Amino acid sequence: AGKSTFLKILSKSIDCSSGEVIITSGMRMGVLGQDQYAFEDLSLKDAVLIGNKRLYDAIKEKECLYTEGDLSDDKVNARLGELETICVEEDPMYECEVVIEKILEDLGIPSSKHNDLMKTLPSSDKFKILLAQVLFPKPDILLLDEPTNNLDLNAIEWLENNLKRHEGTMVVISHDRHFLNAVCTHILDLDFHSVREFSGNYDDWYIAS
Repeated sequence: AGKSTFLKILSKSIDCSSGEVIITSGMRMGVLGQDQYAFEDLSLKDAVLIGNKRLYDAIKEKECLYTEGDLSDDKVNARLGELETICVEEDPMYECEVVIEKILEDLGIPSSKHNDLMKTLPSSDKFKILLAQVLFPKPDILLLDEPTNNLDLNAIEWLENNLKRHEGTMVVISHDRHFLNAVCTHILDLDFHSVREFSGNYDDWYIAS
C-alpha cells in the first residue's frame, strides 16, 4: 500500500506531509498517464506528440497561423519565427513524425491507423498510446505505475528494450517480477514508514531481504 501515492508525491501531483521533493532545474519528468480516455478526440499521432506539450503546442499554433493567419502581417510572421525556434529546440532533426510512426508500428499499430482518433481504438491499445506518449519526449525522469498492465508480450518486450536504453532516472511500480528483473538496477522496499534500498533487480532484492 502507498506505492502509487509515493509516485504522486514524486511527481508533485499531491503534497507530501513532511520533507520536500527537489528536482534539479531543467530536468524533465515524464509520468505515465492512467486515464486511457483523456485524449479521445486526438489522432493517435497527436496523442503521442502531446507527450512533448511545448512541441505539440508550437506545431499546432504554426499550422493554425499558416491556414488562418494573415501572412502579410509582421506580427504573424514574428510569431511564426518564435514558434519555429521552439520547434528547432524541441525537435532539432525535424524527425518527430518519423519517430512517432516508428513507435506506433513497434507497438503493433499499423500506419493505416495512425491518423485515426483515439476513440476508435480498443481499450487494450489505448494504454499503449499512453506509454508511447510518456516515452516519446525522452524525459530525464520517468515515473511508471504498473506499465505492463494490459500489454501483450510483444509490447512488454518493446517496453523493456526502451527502458534499458533510457539514460535518465526511472522509478517503476510493478507486480511483474520478470519485468522488474529485466529493467531494474535498484529496488526500494517501502515498509512501515521506512525505505530501504537494494542494489540489483527483483531477484537480488528477494534474496537479500
